[in-house]
Amino acid sequence: MTMNKSVAIFGVLLVAPLASRVAGKSVELNPSTFEEAVHSKNAFVKFYAPWCGHCKALAPDWDALAVKYAASPSLVIGSVNCDADENKNLCQENGVSGYPTLKFFKDGNTEGESYQGGRNLEQLFRFAEEELDKKCVVGTEEEMNDEKSNCSDKEKEFARKMRSKTSEERKVQIDRLEKMKGGSMKPELKSWIFQRLHILAGLETVGGGNDEL
Repeated sequence: MTMNKSVAIFGVLLVAPLASRVAGKSVELNPSTFEEAVHSKNAFVKFYAPWCGHCKALAPDWDALAVKYAASPSLVIGSVNCDADENKNLCQENGVSGYPTLKFFKDGNTEGESYQGGRNLEQLFRFAEEELDKKCVVGTEEEMNDEKSNCSDKEKEFARKMRSKTSEERKVQIDRLEKMKGGSMKPELKSWIFQRLHILAGLETVGGGNDEL
């Protein structure tokens, strides 16, 4: 690790705990928002119970991690309260048998994988930075062609087509995909719906399009 990178991480570790107390906590997920989260971005999720002592001990670092990635286009840091009635099936489906259980969901894999690494802030941050914060970053055609954008050829081609549309035409596409995403389909097809929504939303943010047409 370079000196600059080490300094950057050290700075994050010093500032993030304070920021978590000031700026808020990780996103609380329920069955509907959980599905959208794991399809639209990579996700790092804590399954917990409010009464759990280990969960309370992890909470400050987890919230600090959430603050760090709050504006990330690639990664969402979330939490699921397994004591809540609406979440019991979700926790069971994810094989939660103890608290806290940490799982990560990468590249549309809705089954997820158990996180077995260290649980202090530096270890969580390094895992998130190196393994999860790598979703397609939407921007100009030149920016998305850069390998650092982490965009597949399929995503770049869709963005190119949608960039030639007006904002109104893209909103029609968004409405259509929003109606489709709740349907029953193969995981890879549902992931592609959320990937397209992610790209369309990103194009609206960066102002990509030809509204003059």
